[in-house]
Amino acid sequence: MKRLIPLGIIIIAVFFRFYAISRVPPAPSLDEVSIGYNAYSIIQTGKDEYGTPYPMLLRAYDDYRPALYVYLTIPFVKILGLTAVSVRLPSVLLSVLTVYLVYSIGRMIGKKYCSYERLGDIAAVLLSISPWHIYISRLGHEANLGLTLFVLGIYLFLRAVLLGKKSAWIWSAVAFAVSLHGYQSDKIISPLILISGTALFRKEIWHARRYVLISGVLGILIALPAVLAAVSPEGLLRFRGTSAFSPDSPDIVTATKAYVAARERGYVAGKLLYGRAGTYIGVFTKNYVSHFSPLWVFTGADREAHKVPGMGLLYLWEAPFLLLGIWALIKSKLPASLKWFLVSWILISPVPASVTTQSPHAMRAYALVPIVLLIEAFGFWWVIKRFSIRQLQIMAVVVGVVVAQGITVFWRGYFVRFPVEQSDSFQYALKSAVLYAGKQAGSYDAVQFSNQGSLYQSYMFFLYYTKFDPAQYHGLGGTVSGGYEEAHRIGKYAFGILPQKPSEFASKTLYFYDAKHLPSGLRTLETFYSLDGSPAVIAATL
Repeated sequence: MKRLIPLGIIIIAVFFRFYAISRVPPAPSLDEVSIGYNAYSIIQTGKDEYGTPYPMLLRAYDDYRPALYVYLTIPFVKILGLTAVSVRLPSVLLSVLTVYLVYSIGRMIGKKYCSYERLGDIAAVLLSISPWHIYISRLGHEANLGLTLFVLGIYLFLRAVLLGKKSAWIWSAVAFAVSLHGYQSDKIISPLILISGTALFRKEIWHARRYVLISGVLGILIALPAVLAAVSPEGLLRFRGTSAFSPDSPDIVTATKAYVAARERGYVAGKLLYGRAGTYIGVFTKNYVSHFSPLWVFTGADREAHKVPGMGLLYLWEAPFLLLGIWALIKSKLPASLKWFLVSWILISPVPASVTTQSPHAMRAYALVPIVLLIEAFGFWWVIKRFSIRQLQIMAVVVGVVVAQGITVFWRGYFVRFPVEQSDSFQYALKSAVLYAGKQAGSYDAVQFSNQGSLYQSYMFFLYYTKFDPAQYHGLGGTVSGGYEEAHRIGKYAFGILPQKPSEFASKTLYFYDAKHLPSGLRTLETFYSLDGSPAVIAATL
């Protein structure tokens, strides 16, 4: 029976992550087509779209992200072909592994300090049905790889310091080091959690110093290429492009104006507050605190990044158990070092999202998910300890009904509303437009795709949907730049900024415009729609 419970939890996790994976999300995302085609290109030629042999950083849209997820995708693309499923499956499998790791962490802590092995079961159940985790885990994105490696590193580290498993030191170092190759956020949170763990478990580290030394050297050797790539000019482009401290970010622009005004008035406090240091601290603090806003965590609008329509990242019913869990953790018999380590996990997780734009950001603060649900598991444990069997039976029925209602809302929001209402965000109509272009191209001298709105980065969707031969693409020059305004040319196909005036239109040319940006003077041939019925892409000619 004890073994059947974890198996049942894994089955639940698998169901919510595998069900309709080819249809929800409704189409491959901007990142997924890039990952998929570059994996396809490496399979065929050993080079990415730019012609770079086996890159460590995926240049993609000039954002230079870690390429490890691309390599994990290669076997799936090789076996299943270039599809959304082949790109998403590694994320799905990794997310199920994360559920098991959270179960193992909870069980380890519960068994050793709480006389309650079911702590892991509770945490794993919560993660298996988590809207936050399910949403992101179904995307073919390196965030899932980063989270799994990070949680694996923590699990192995805790096995080393709590259970004295000496080999775990080495494998923990490997997991954390490899995580730096997995996802950008891990380049911040993995070193920070190691610093925290080193400070809190000094005695355990000293007793196992030989293993720790070997582990440290091995970890540095594995991590070094990722660190060097991150601080290279190319690697820094990503940070500059998303930095919350860039000169043109709204907060910095506002602070600069306030600083100029304060200096003109001789307002000393204002100059300190809006000077560079004061501004940076203020921006970071605002972004950081936003991740702990109950409104952001427990509620959601109809359209919000990485959220199920109309829902928060957590179910509303989780709120009381989260509060109880904080109290239970404080009052528990866990050693202070372990308590503070778990707290540091919470405090460190939002840091990457706090130094970038678009805060609060569910994906960049993704490492919060497991620890928040572990804390909630402590809340359930606190309740279980204090009530009789009869009371718990009644409570289980009530909680079961509430949980079932929450899952029903999630199901409707994610599997029913989300693909229809947000298919435009996944550029759903572009596939039909690309396939239509392929059928009609023989009748035209040129085919031109816009790069606006529903056709953003249309060149990559063209490569992906047509499975364009990578060797031929490299022969044509490959990708020169993935920047937004950069023009791309693939034979008679051109991608970029299209003409807007009748005098600029060419005969015998097939144009594809975003439906909201179609200029006058052209004859509409075909309209391609999003799943909600709204026009997204229009094919037109003179």
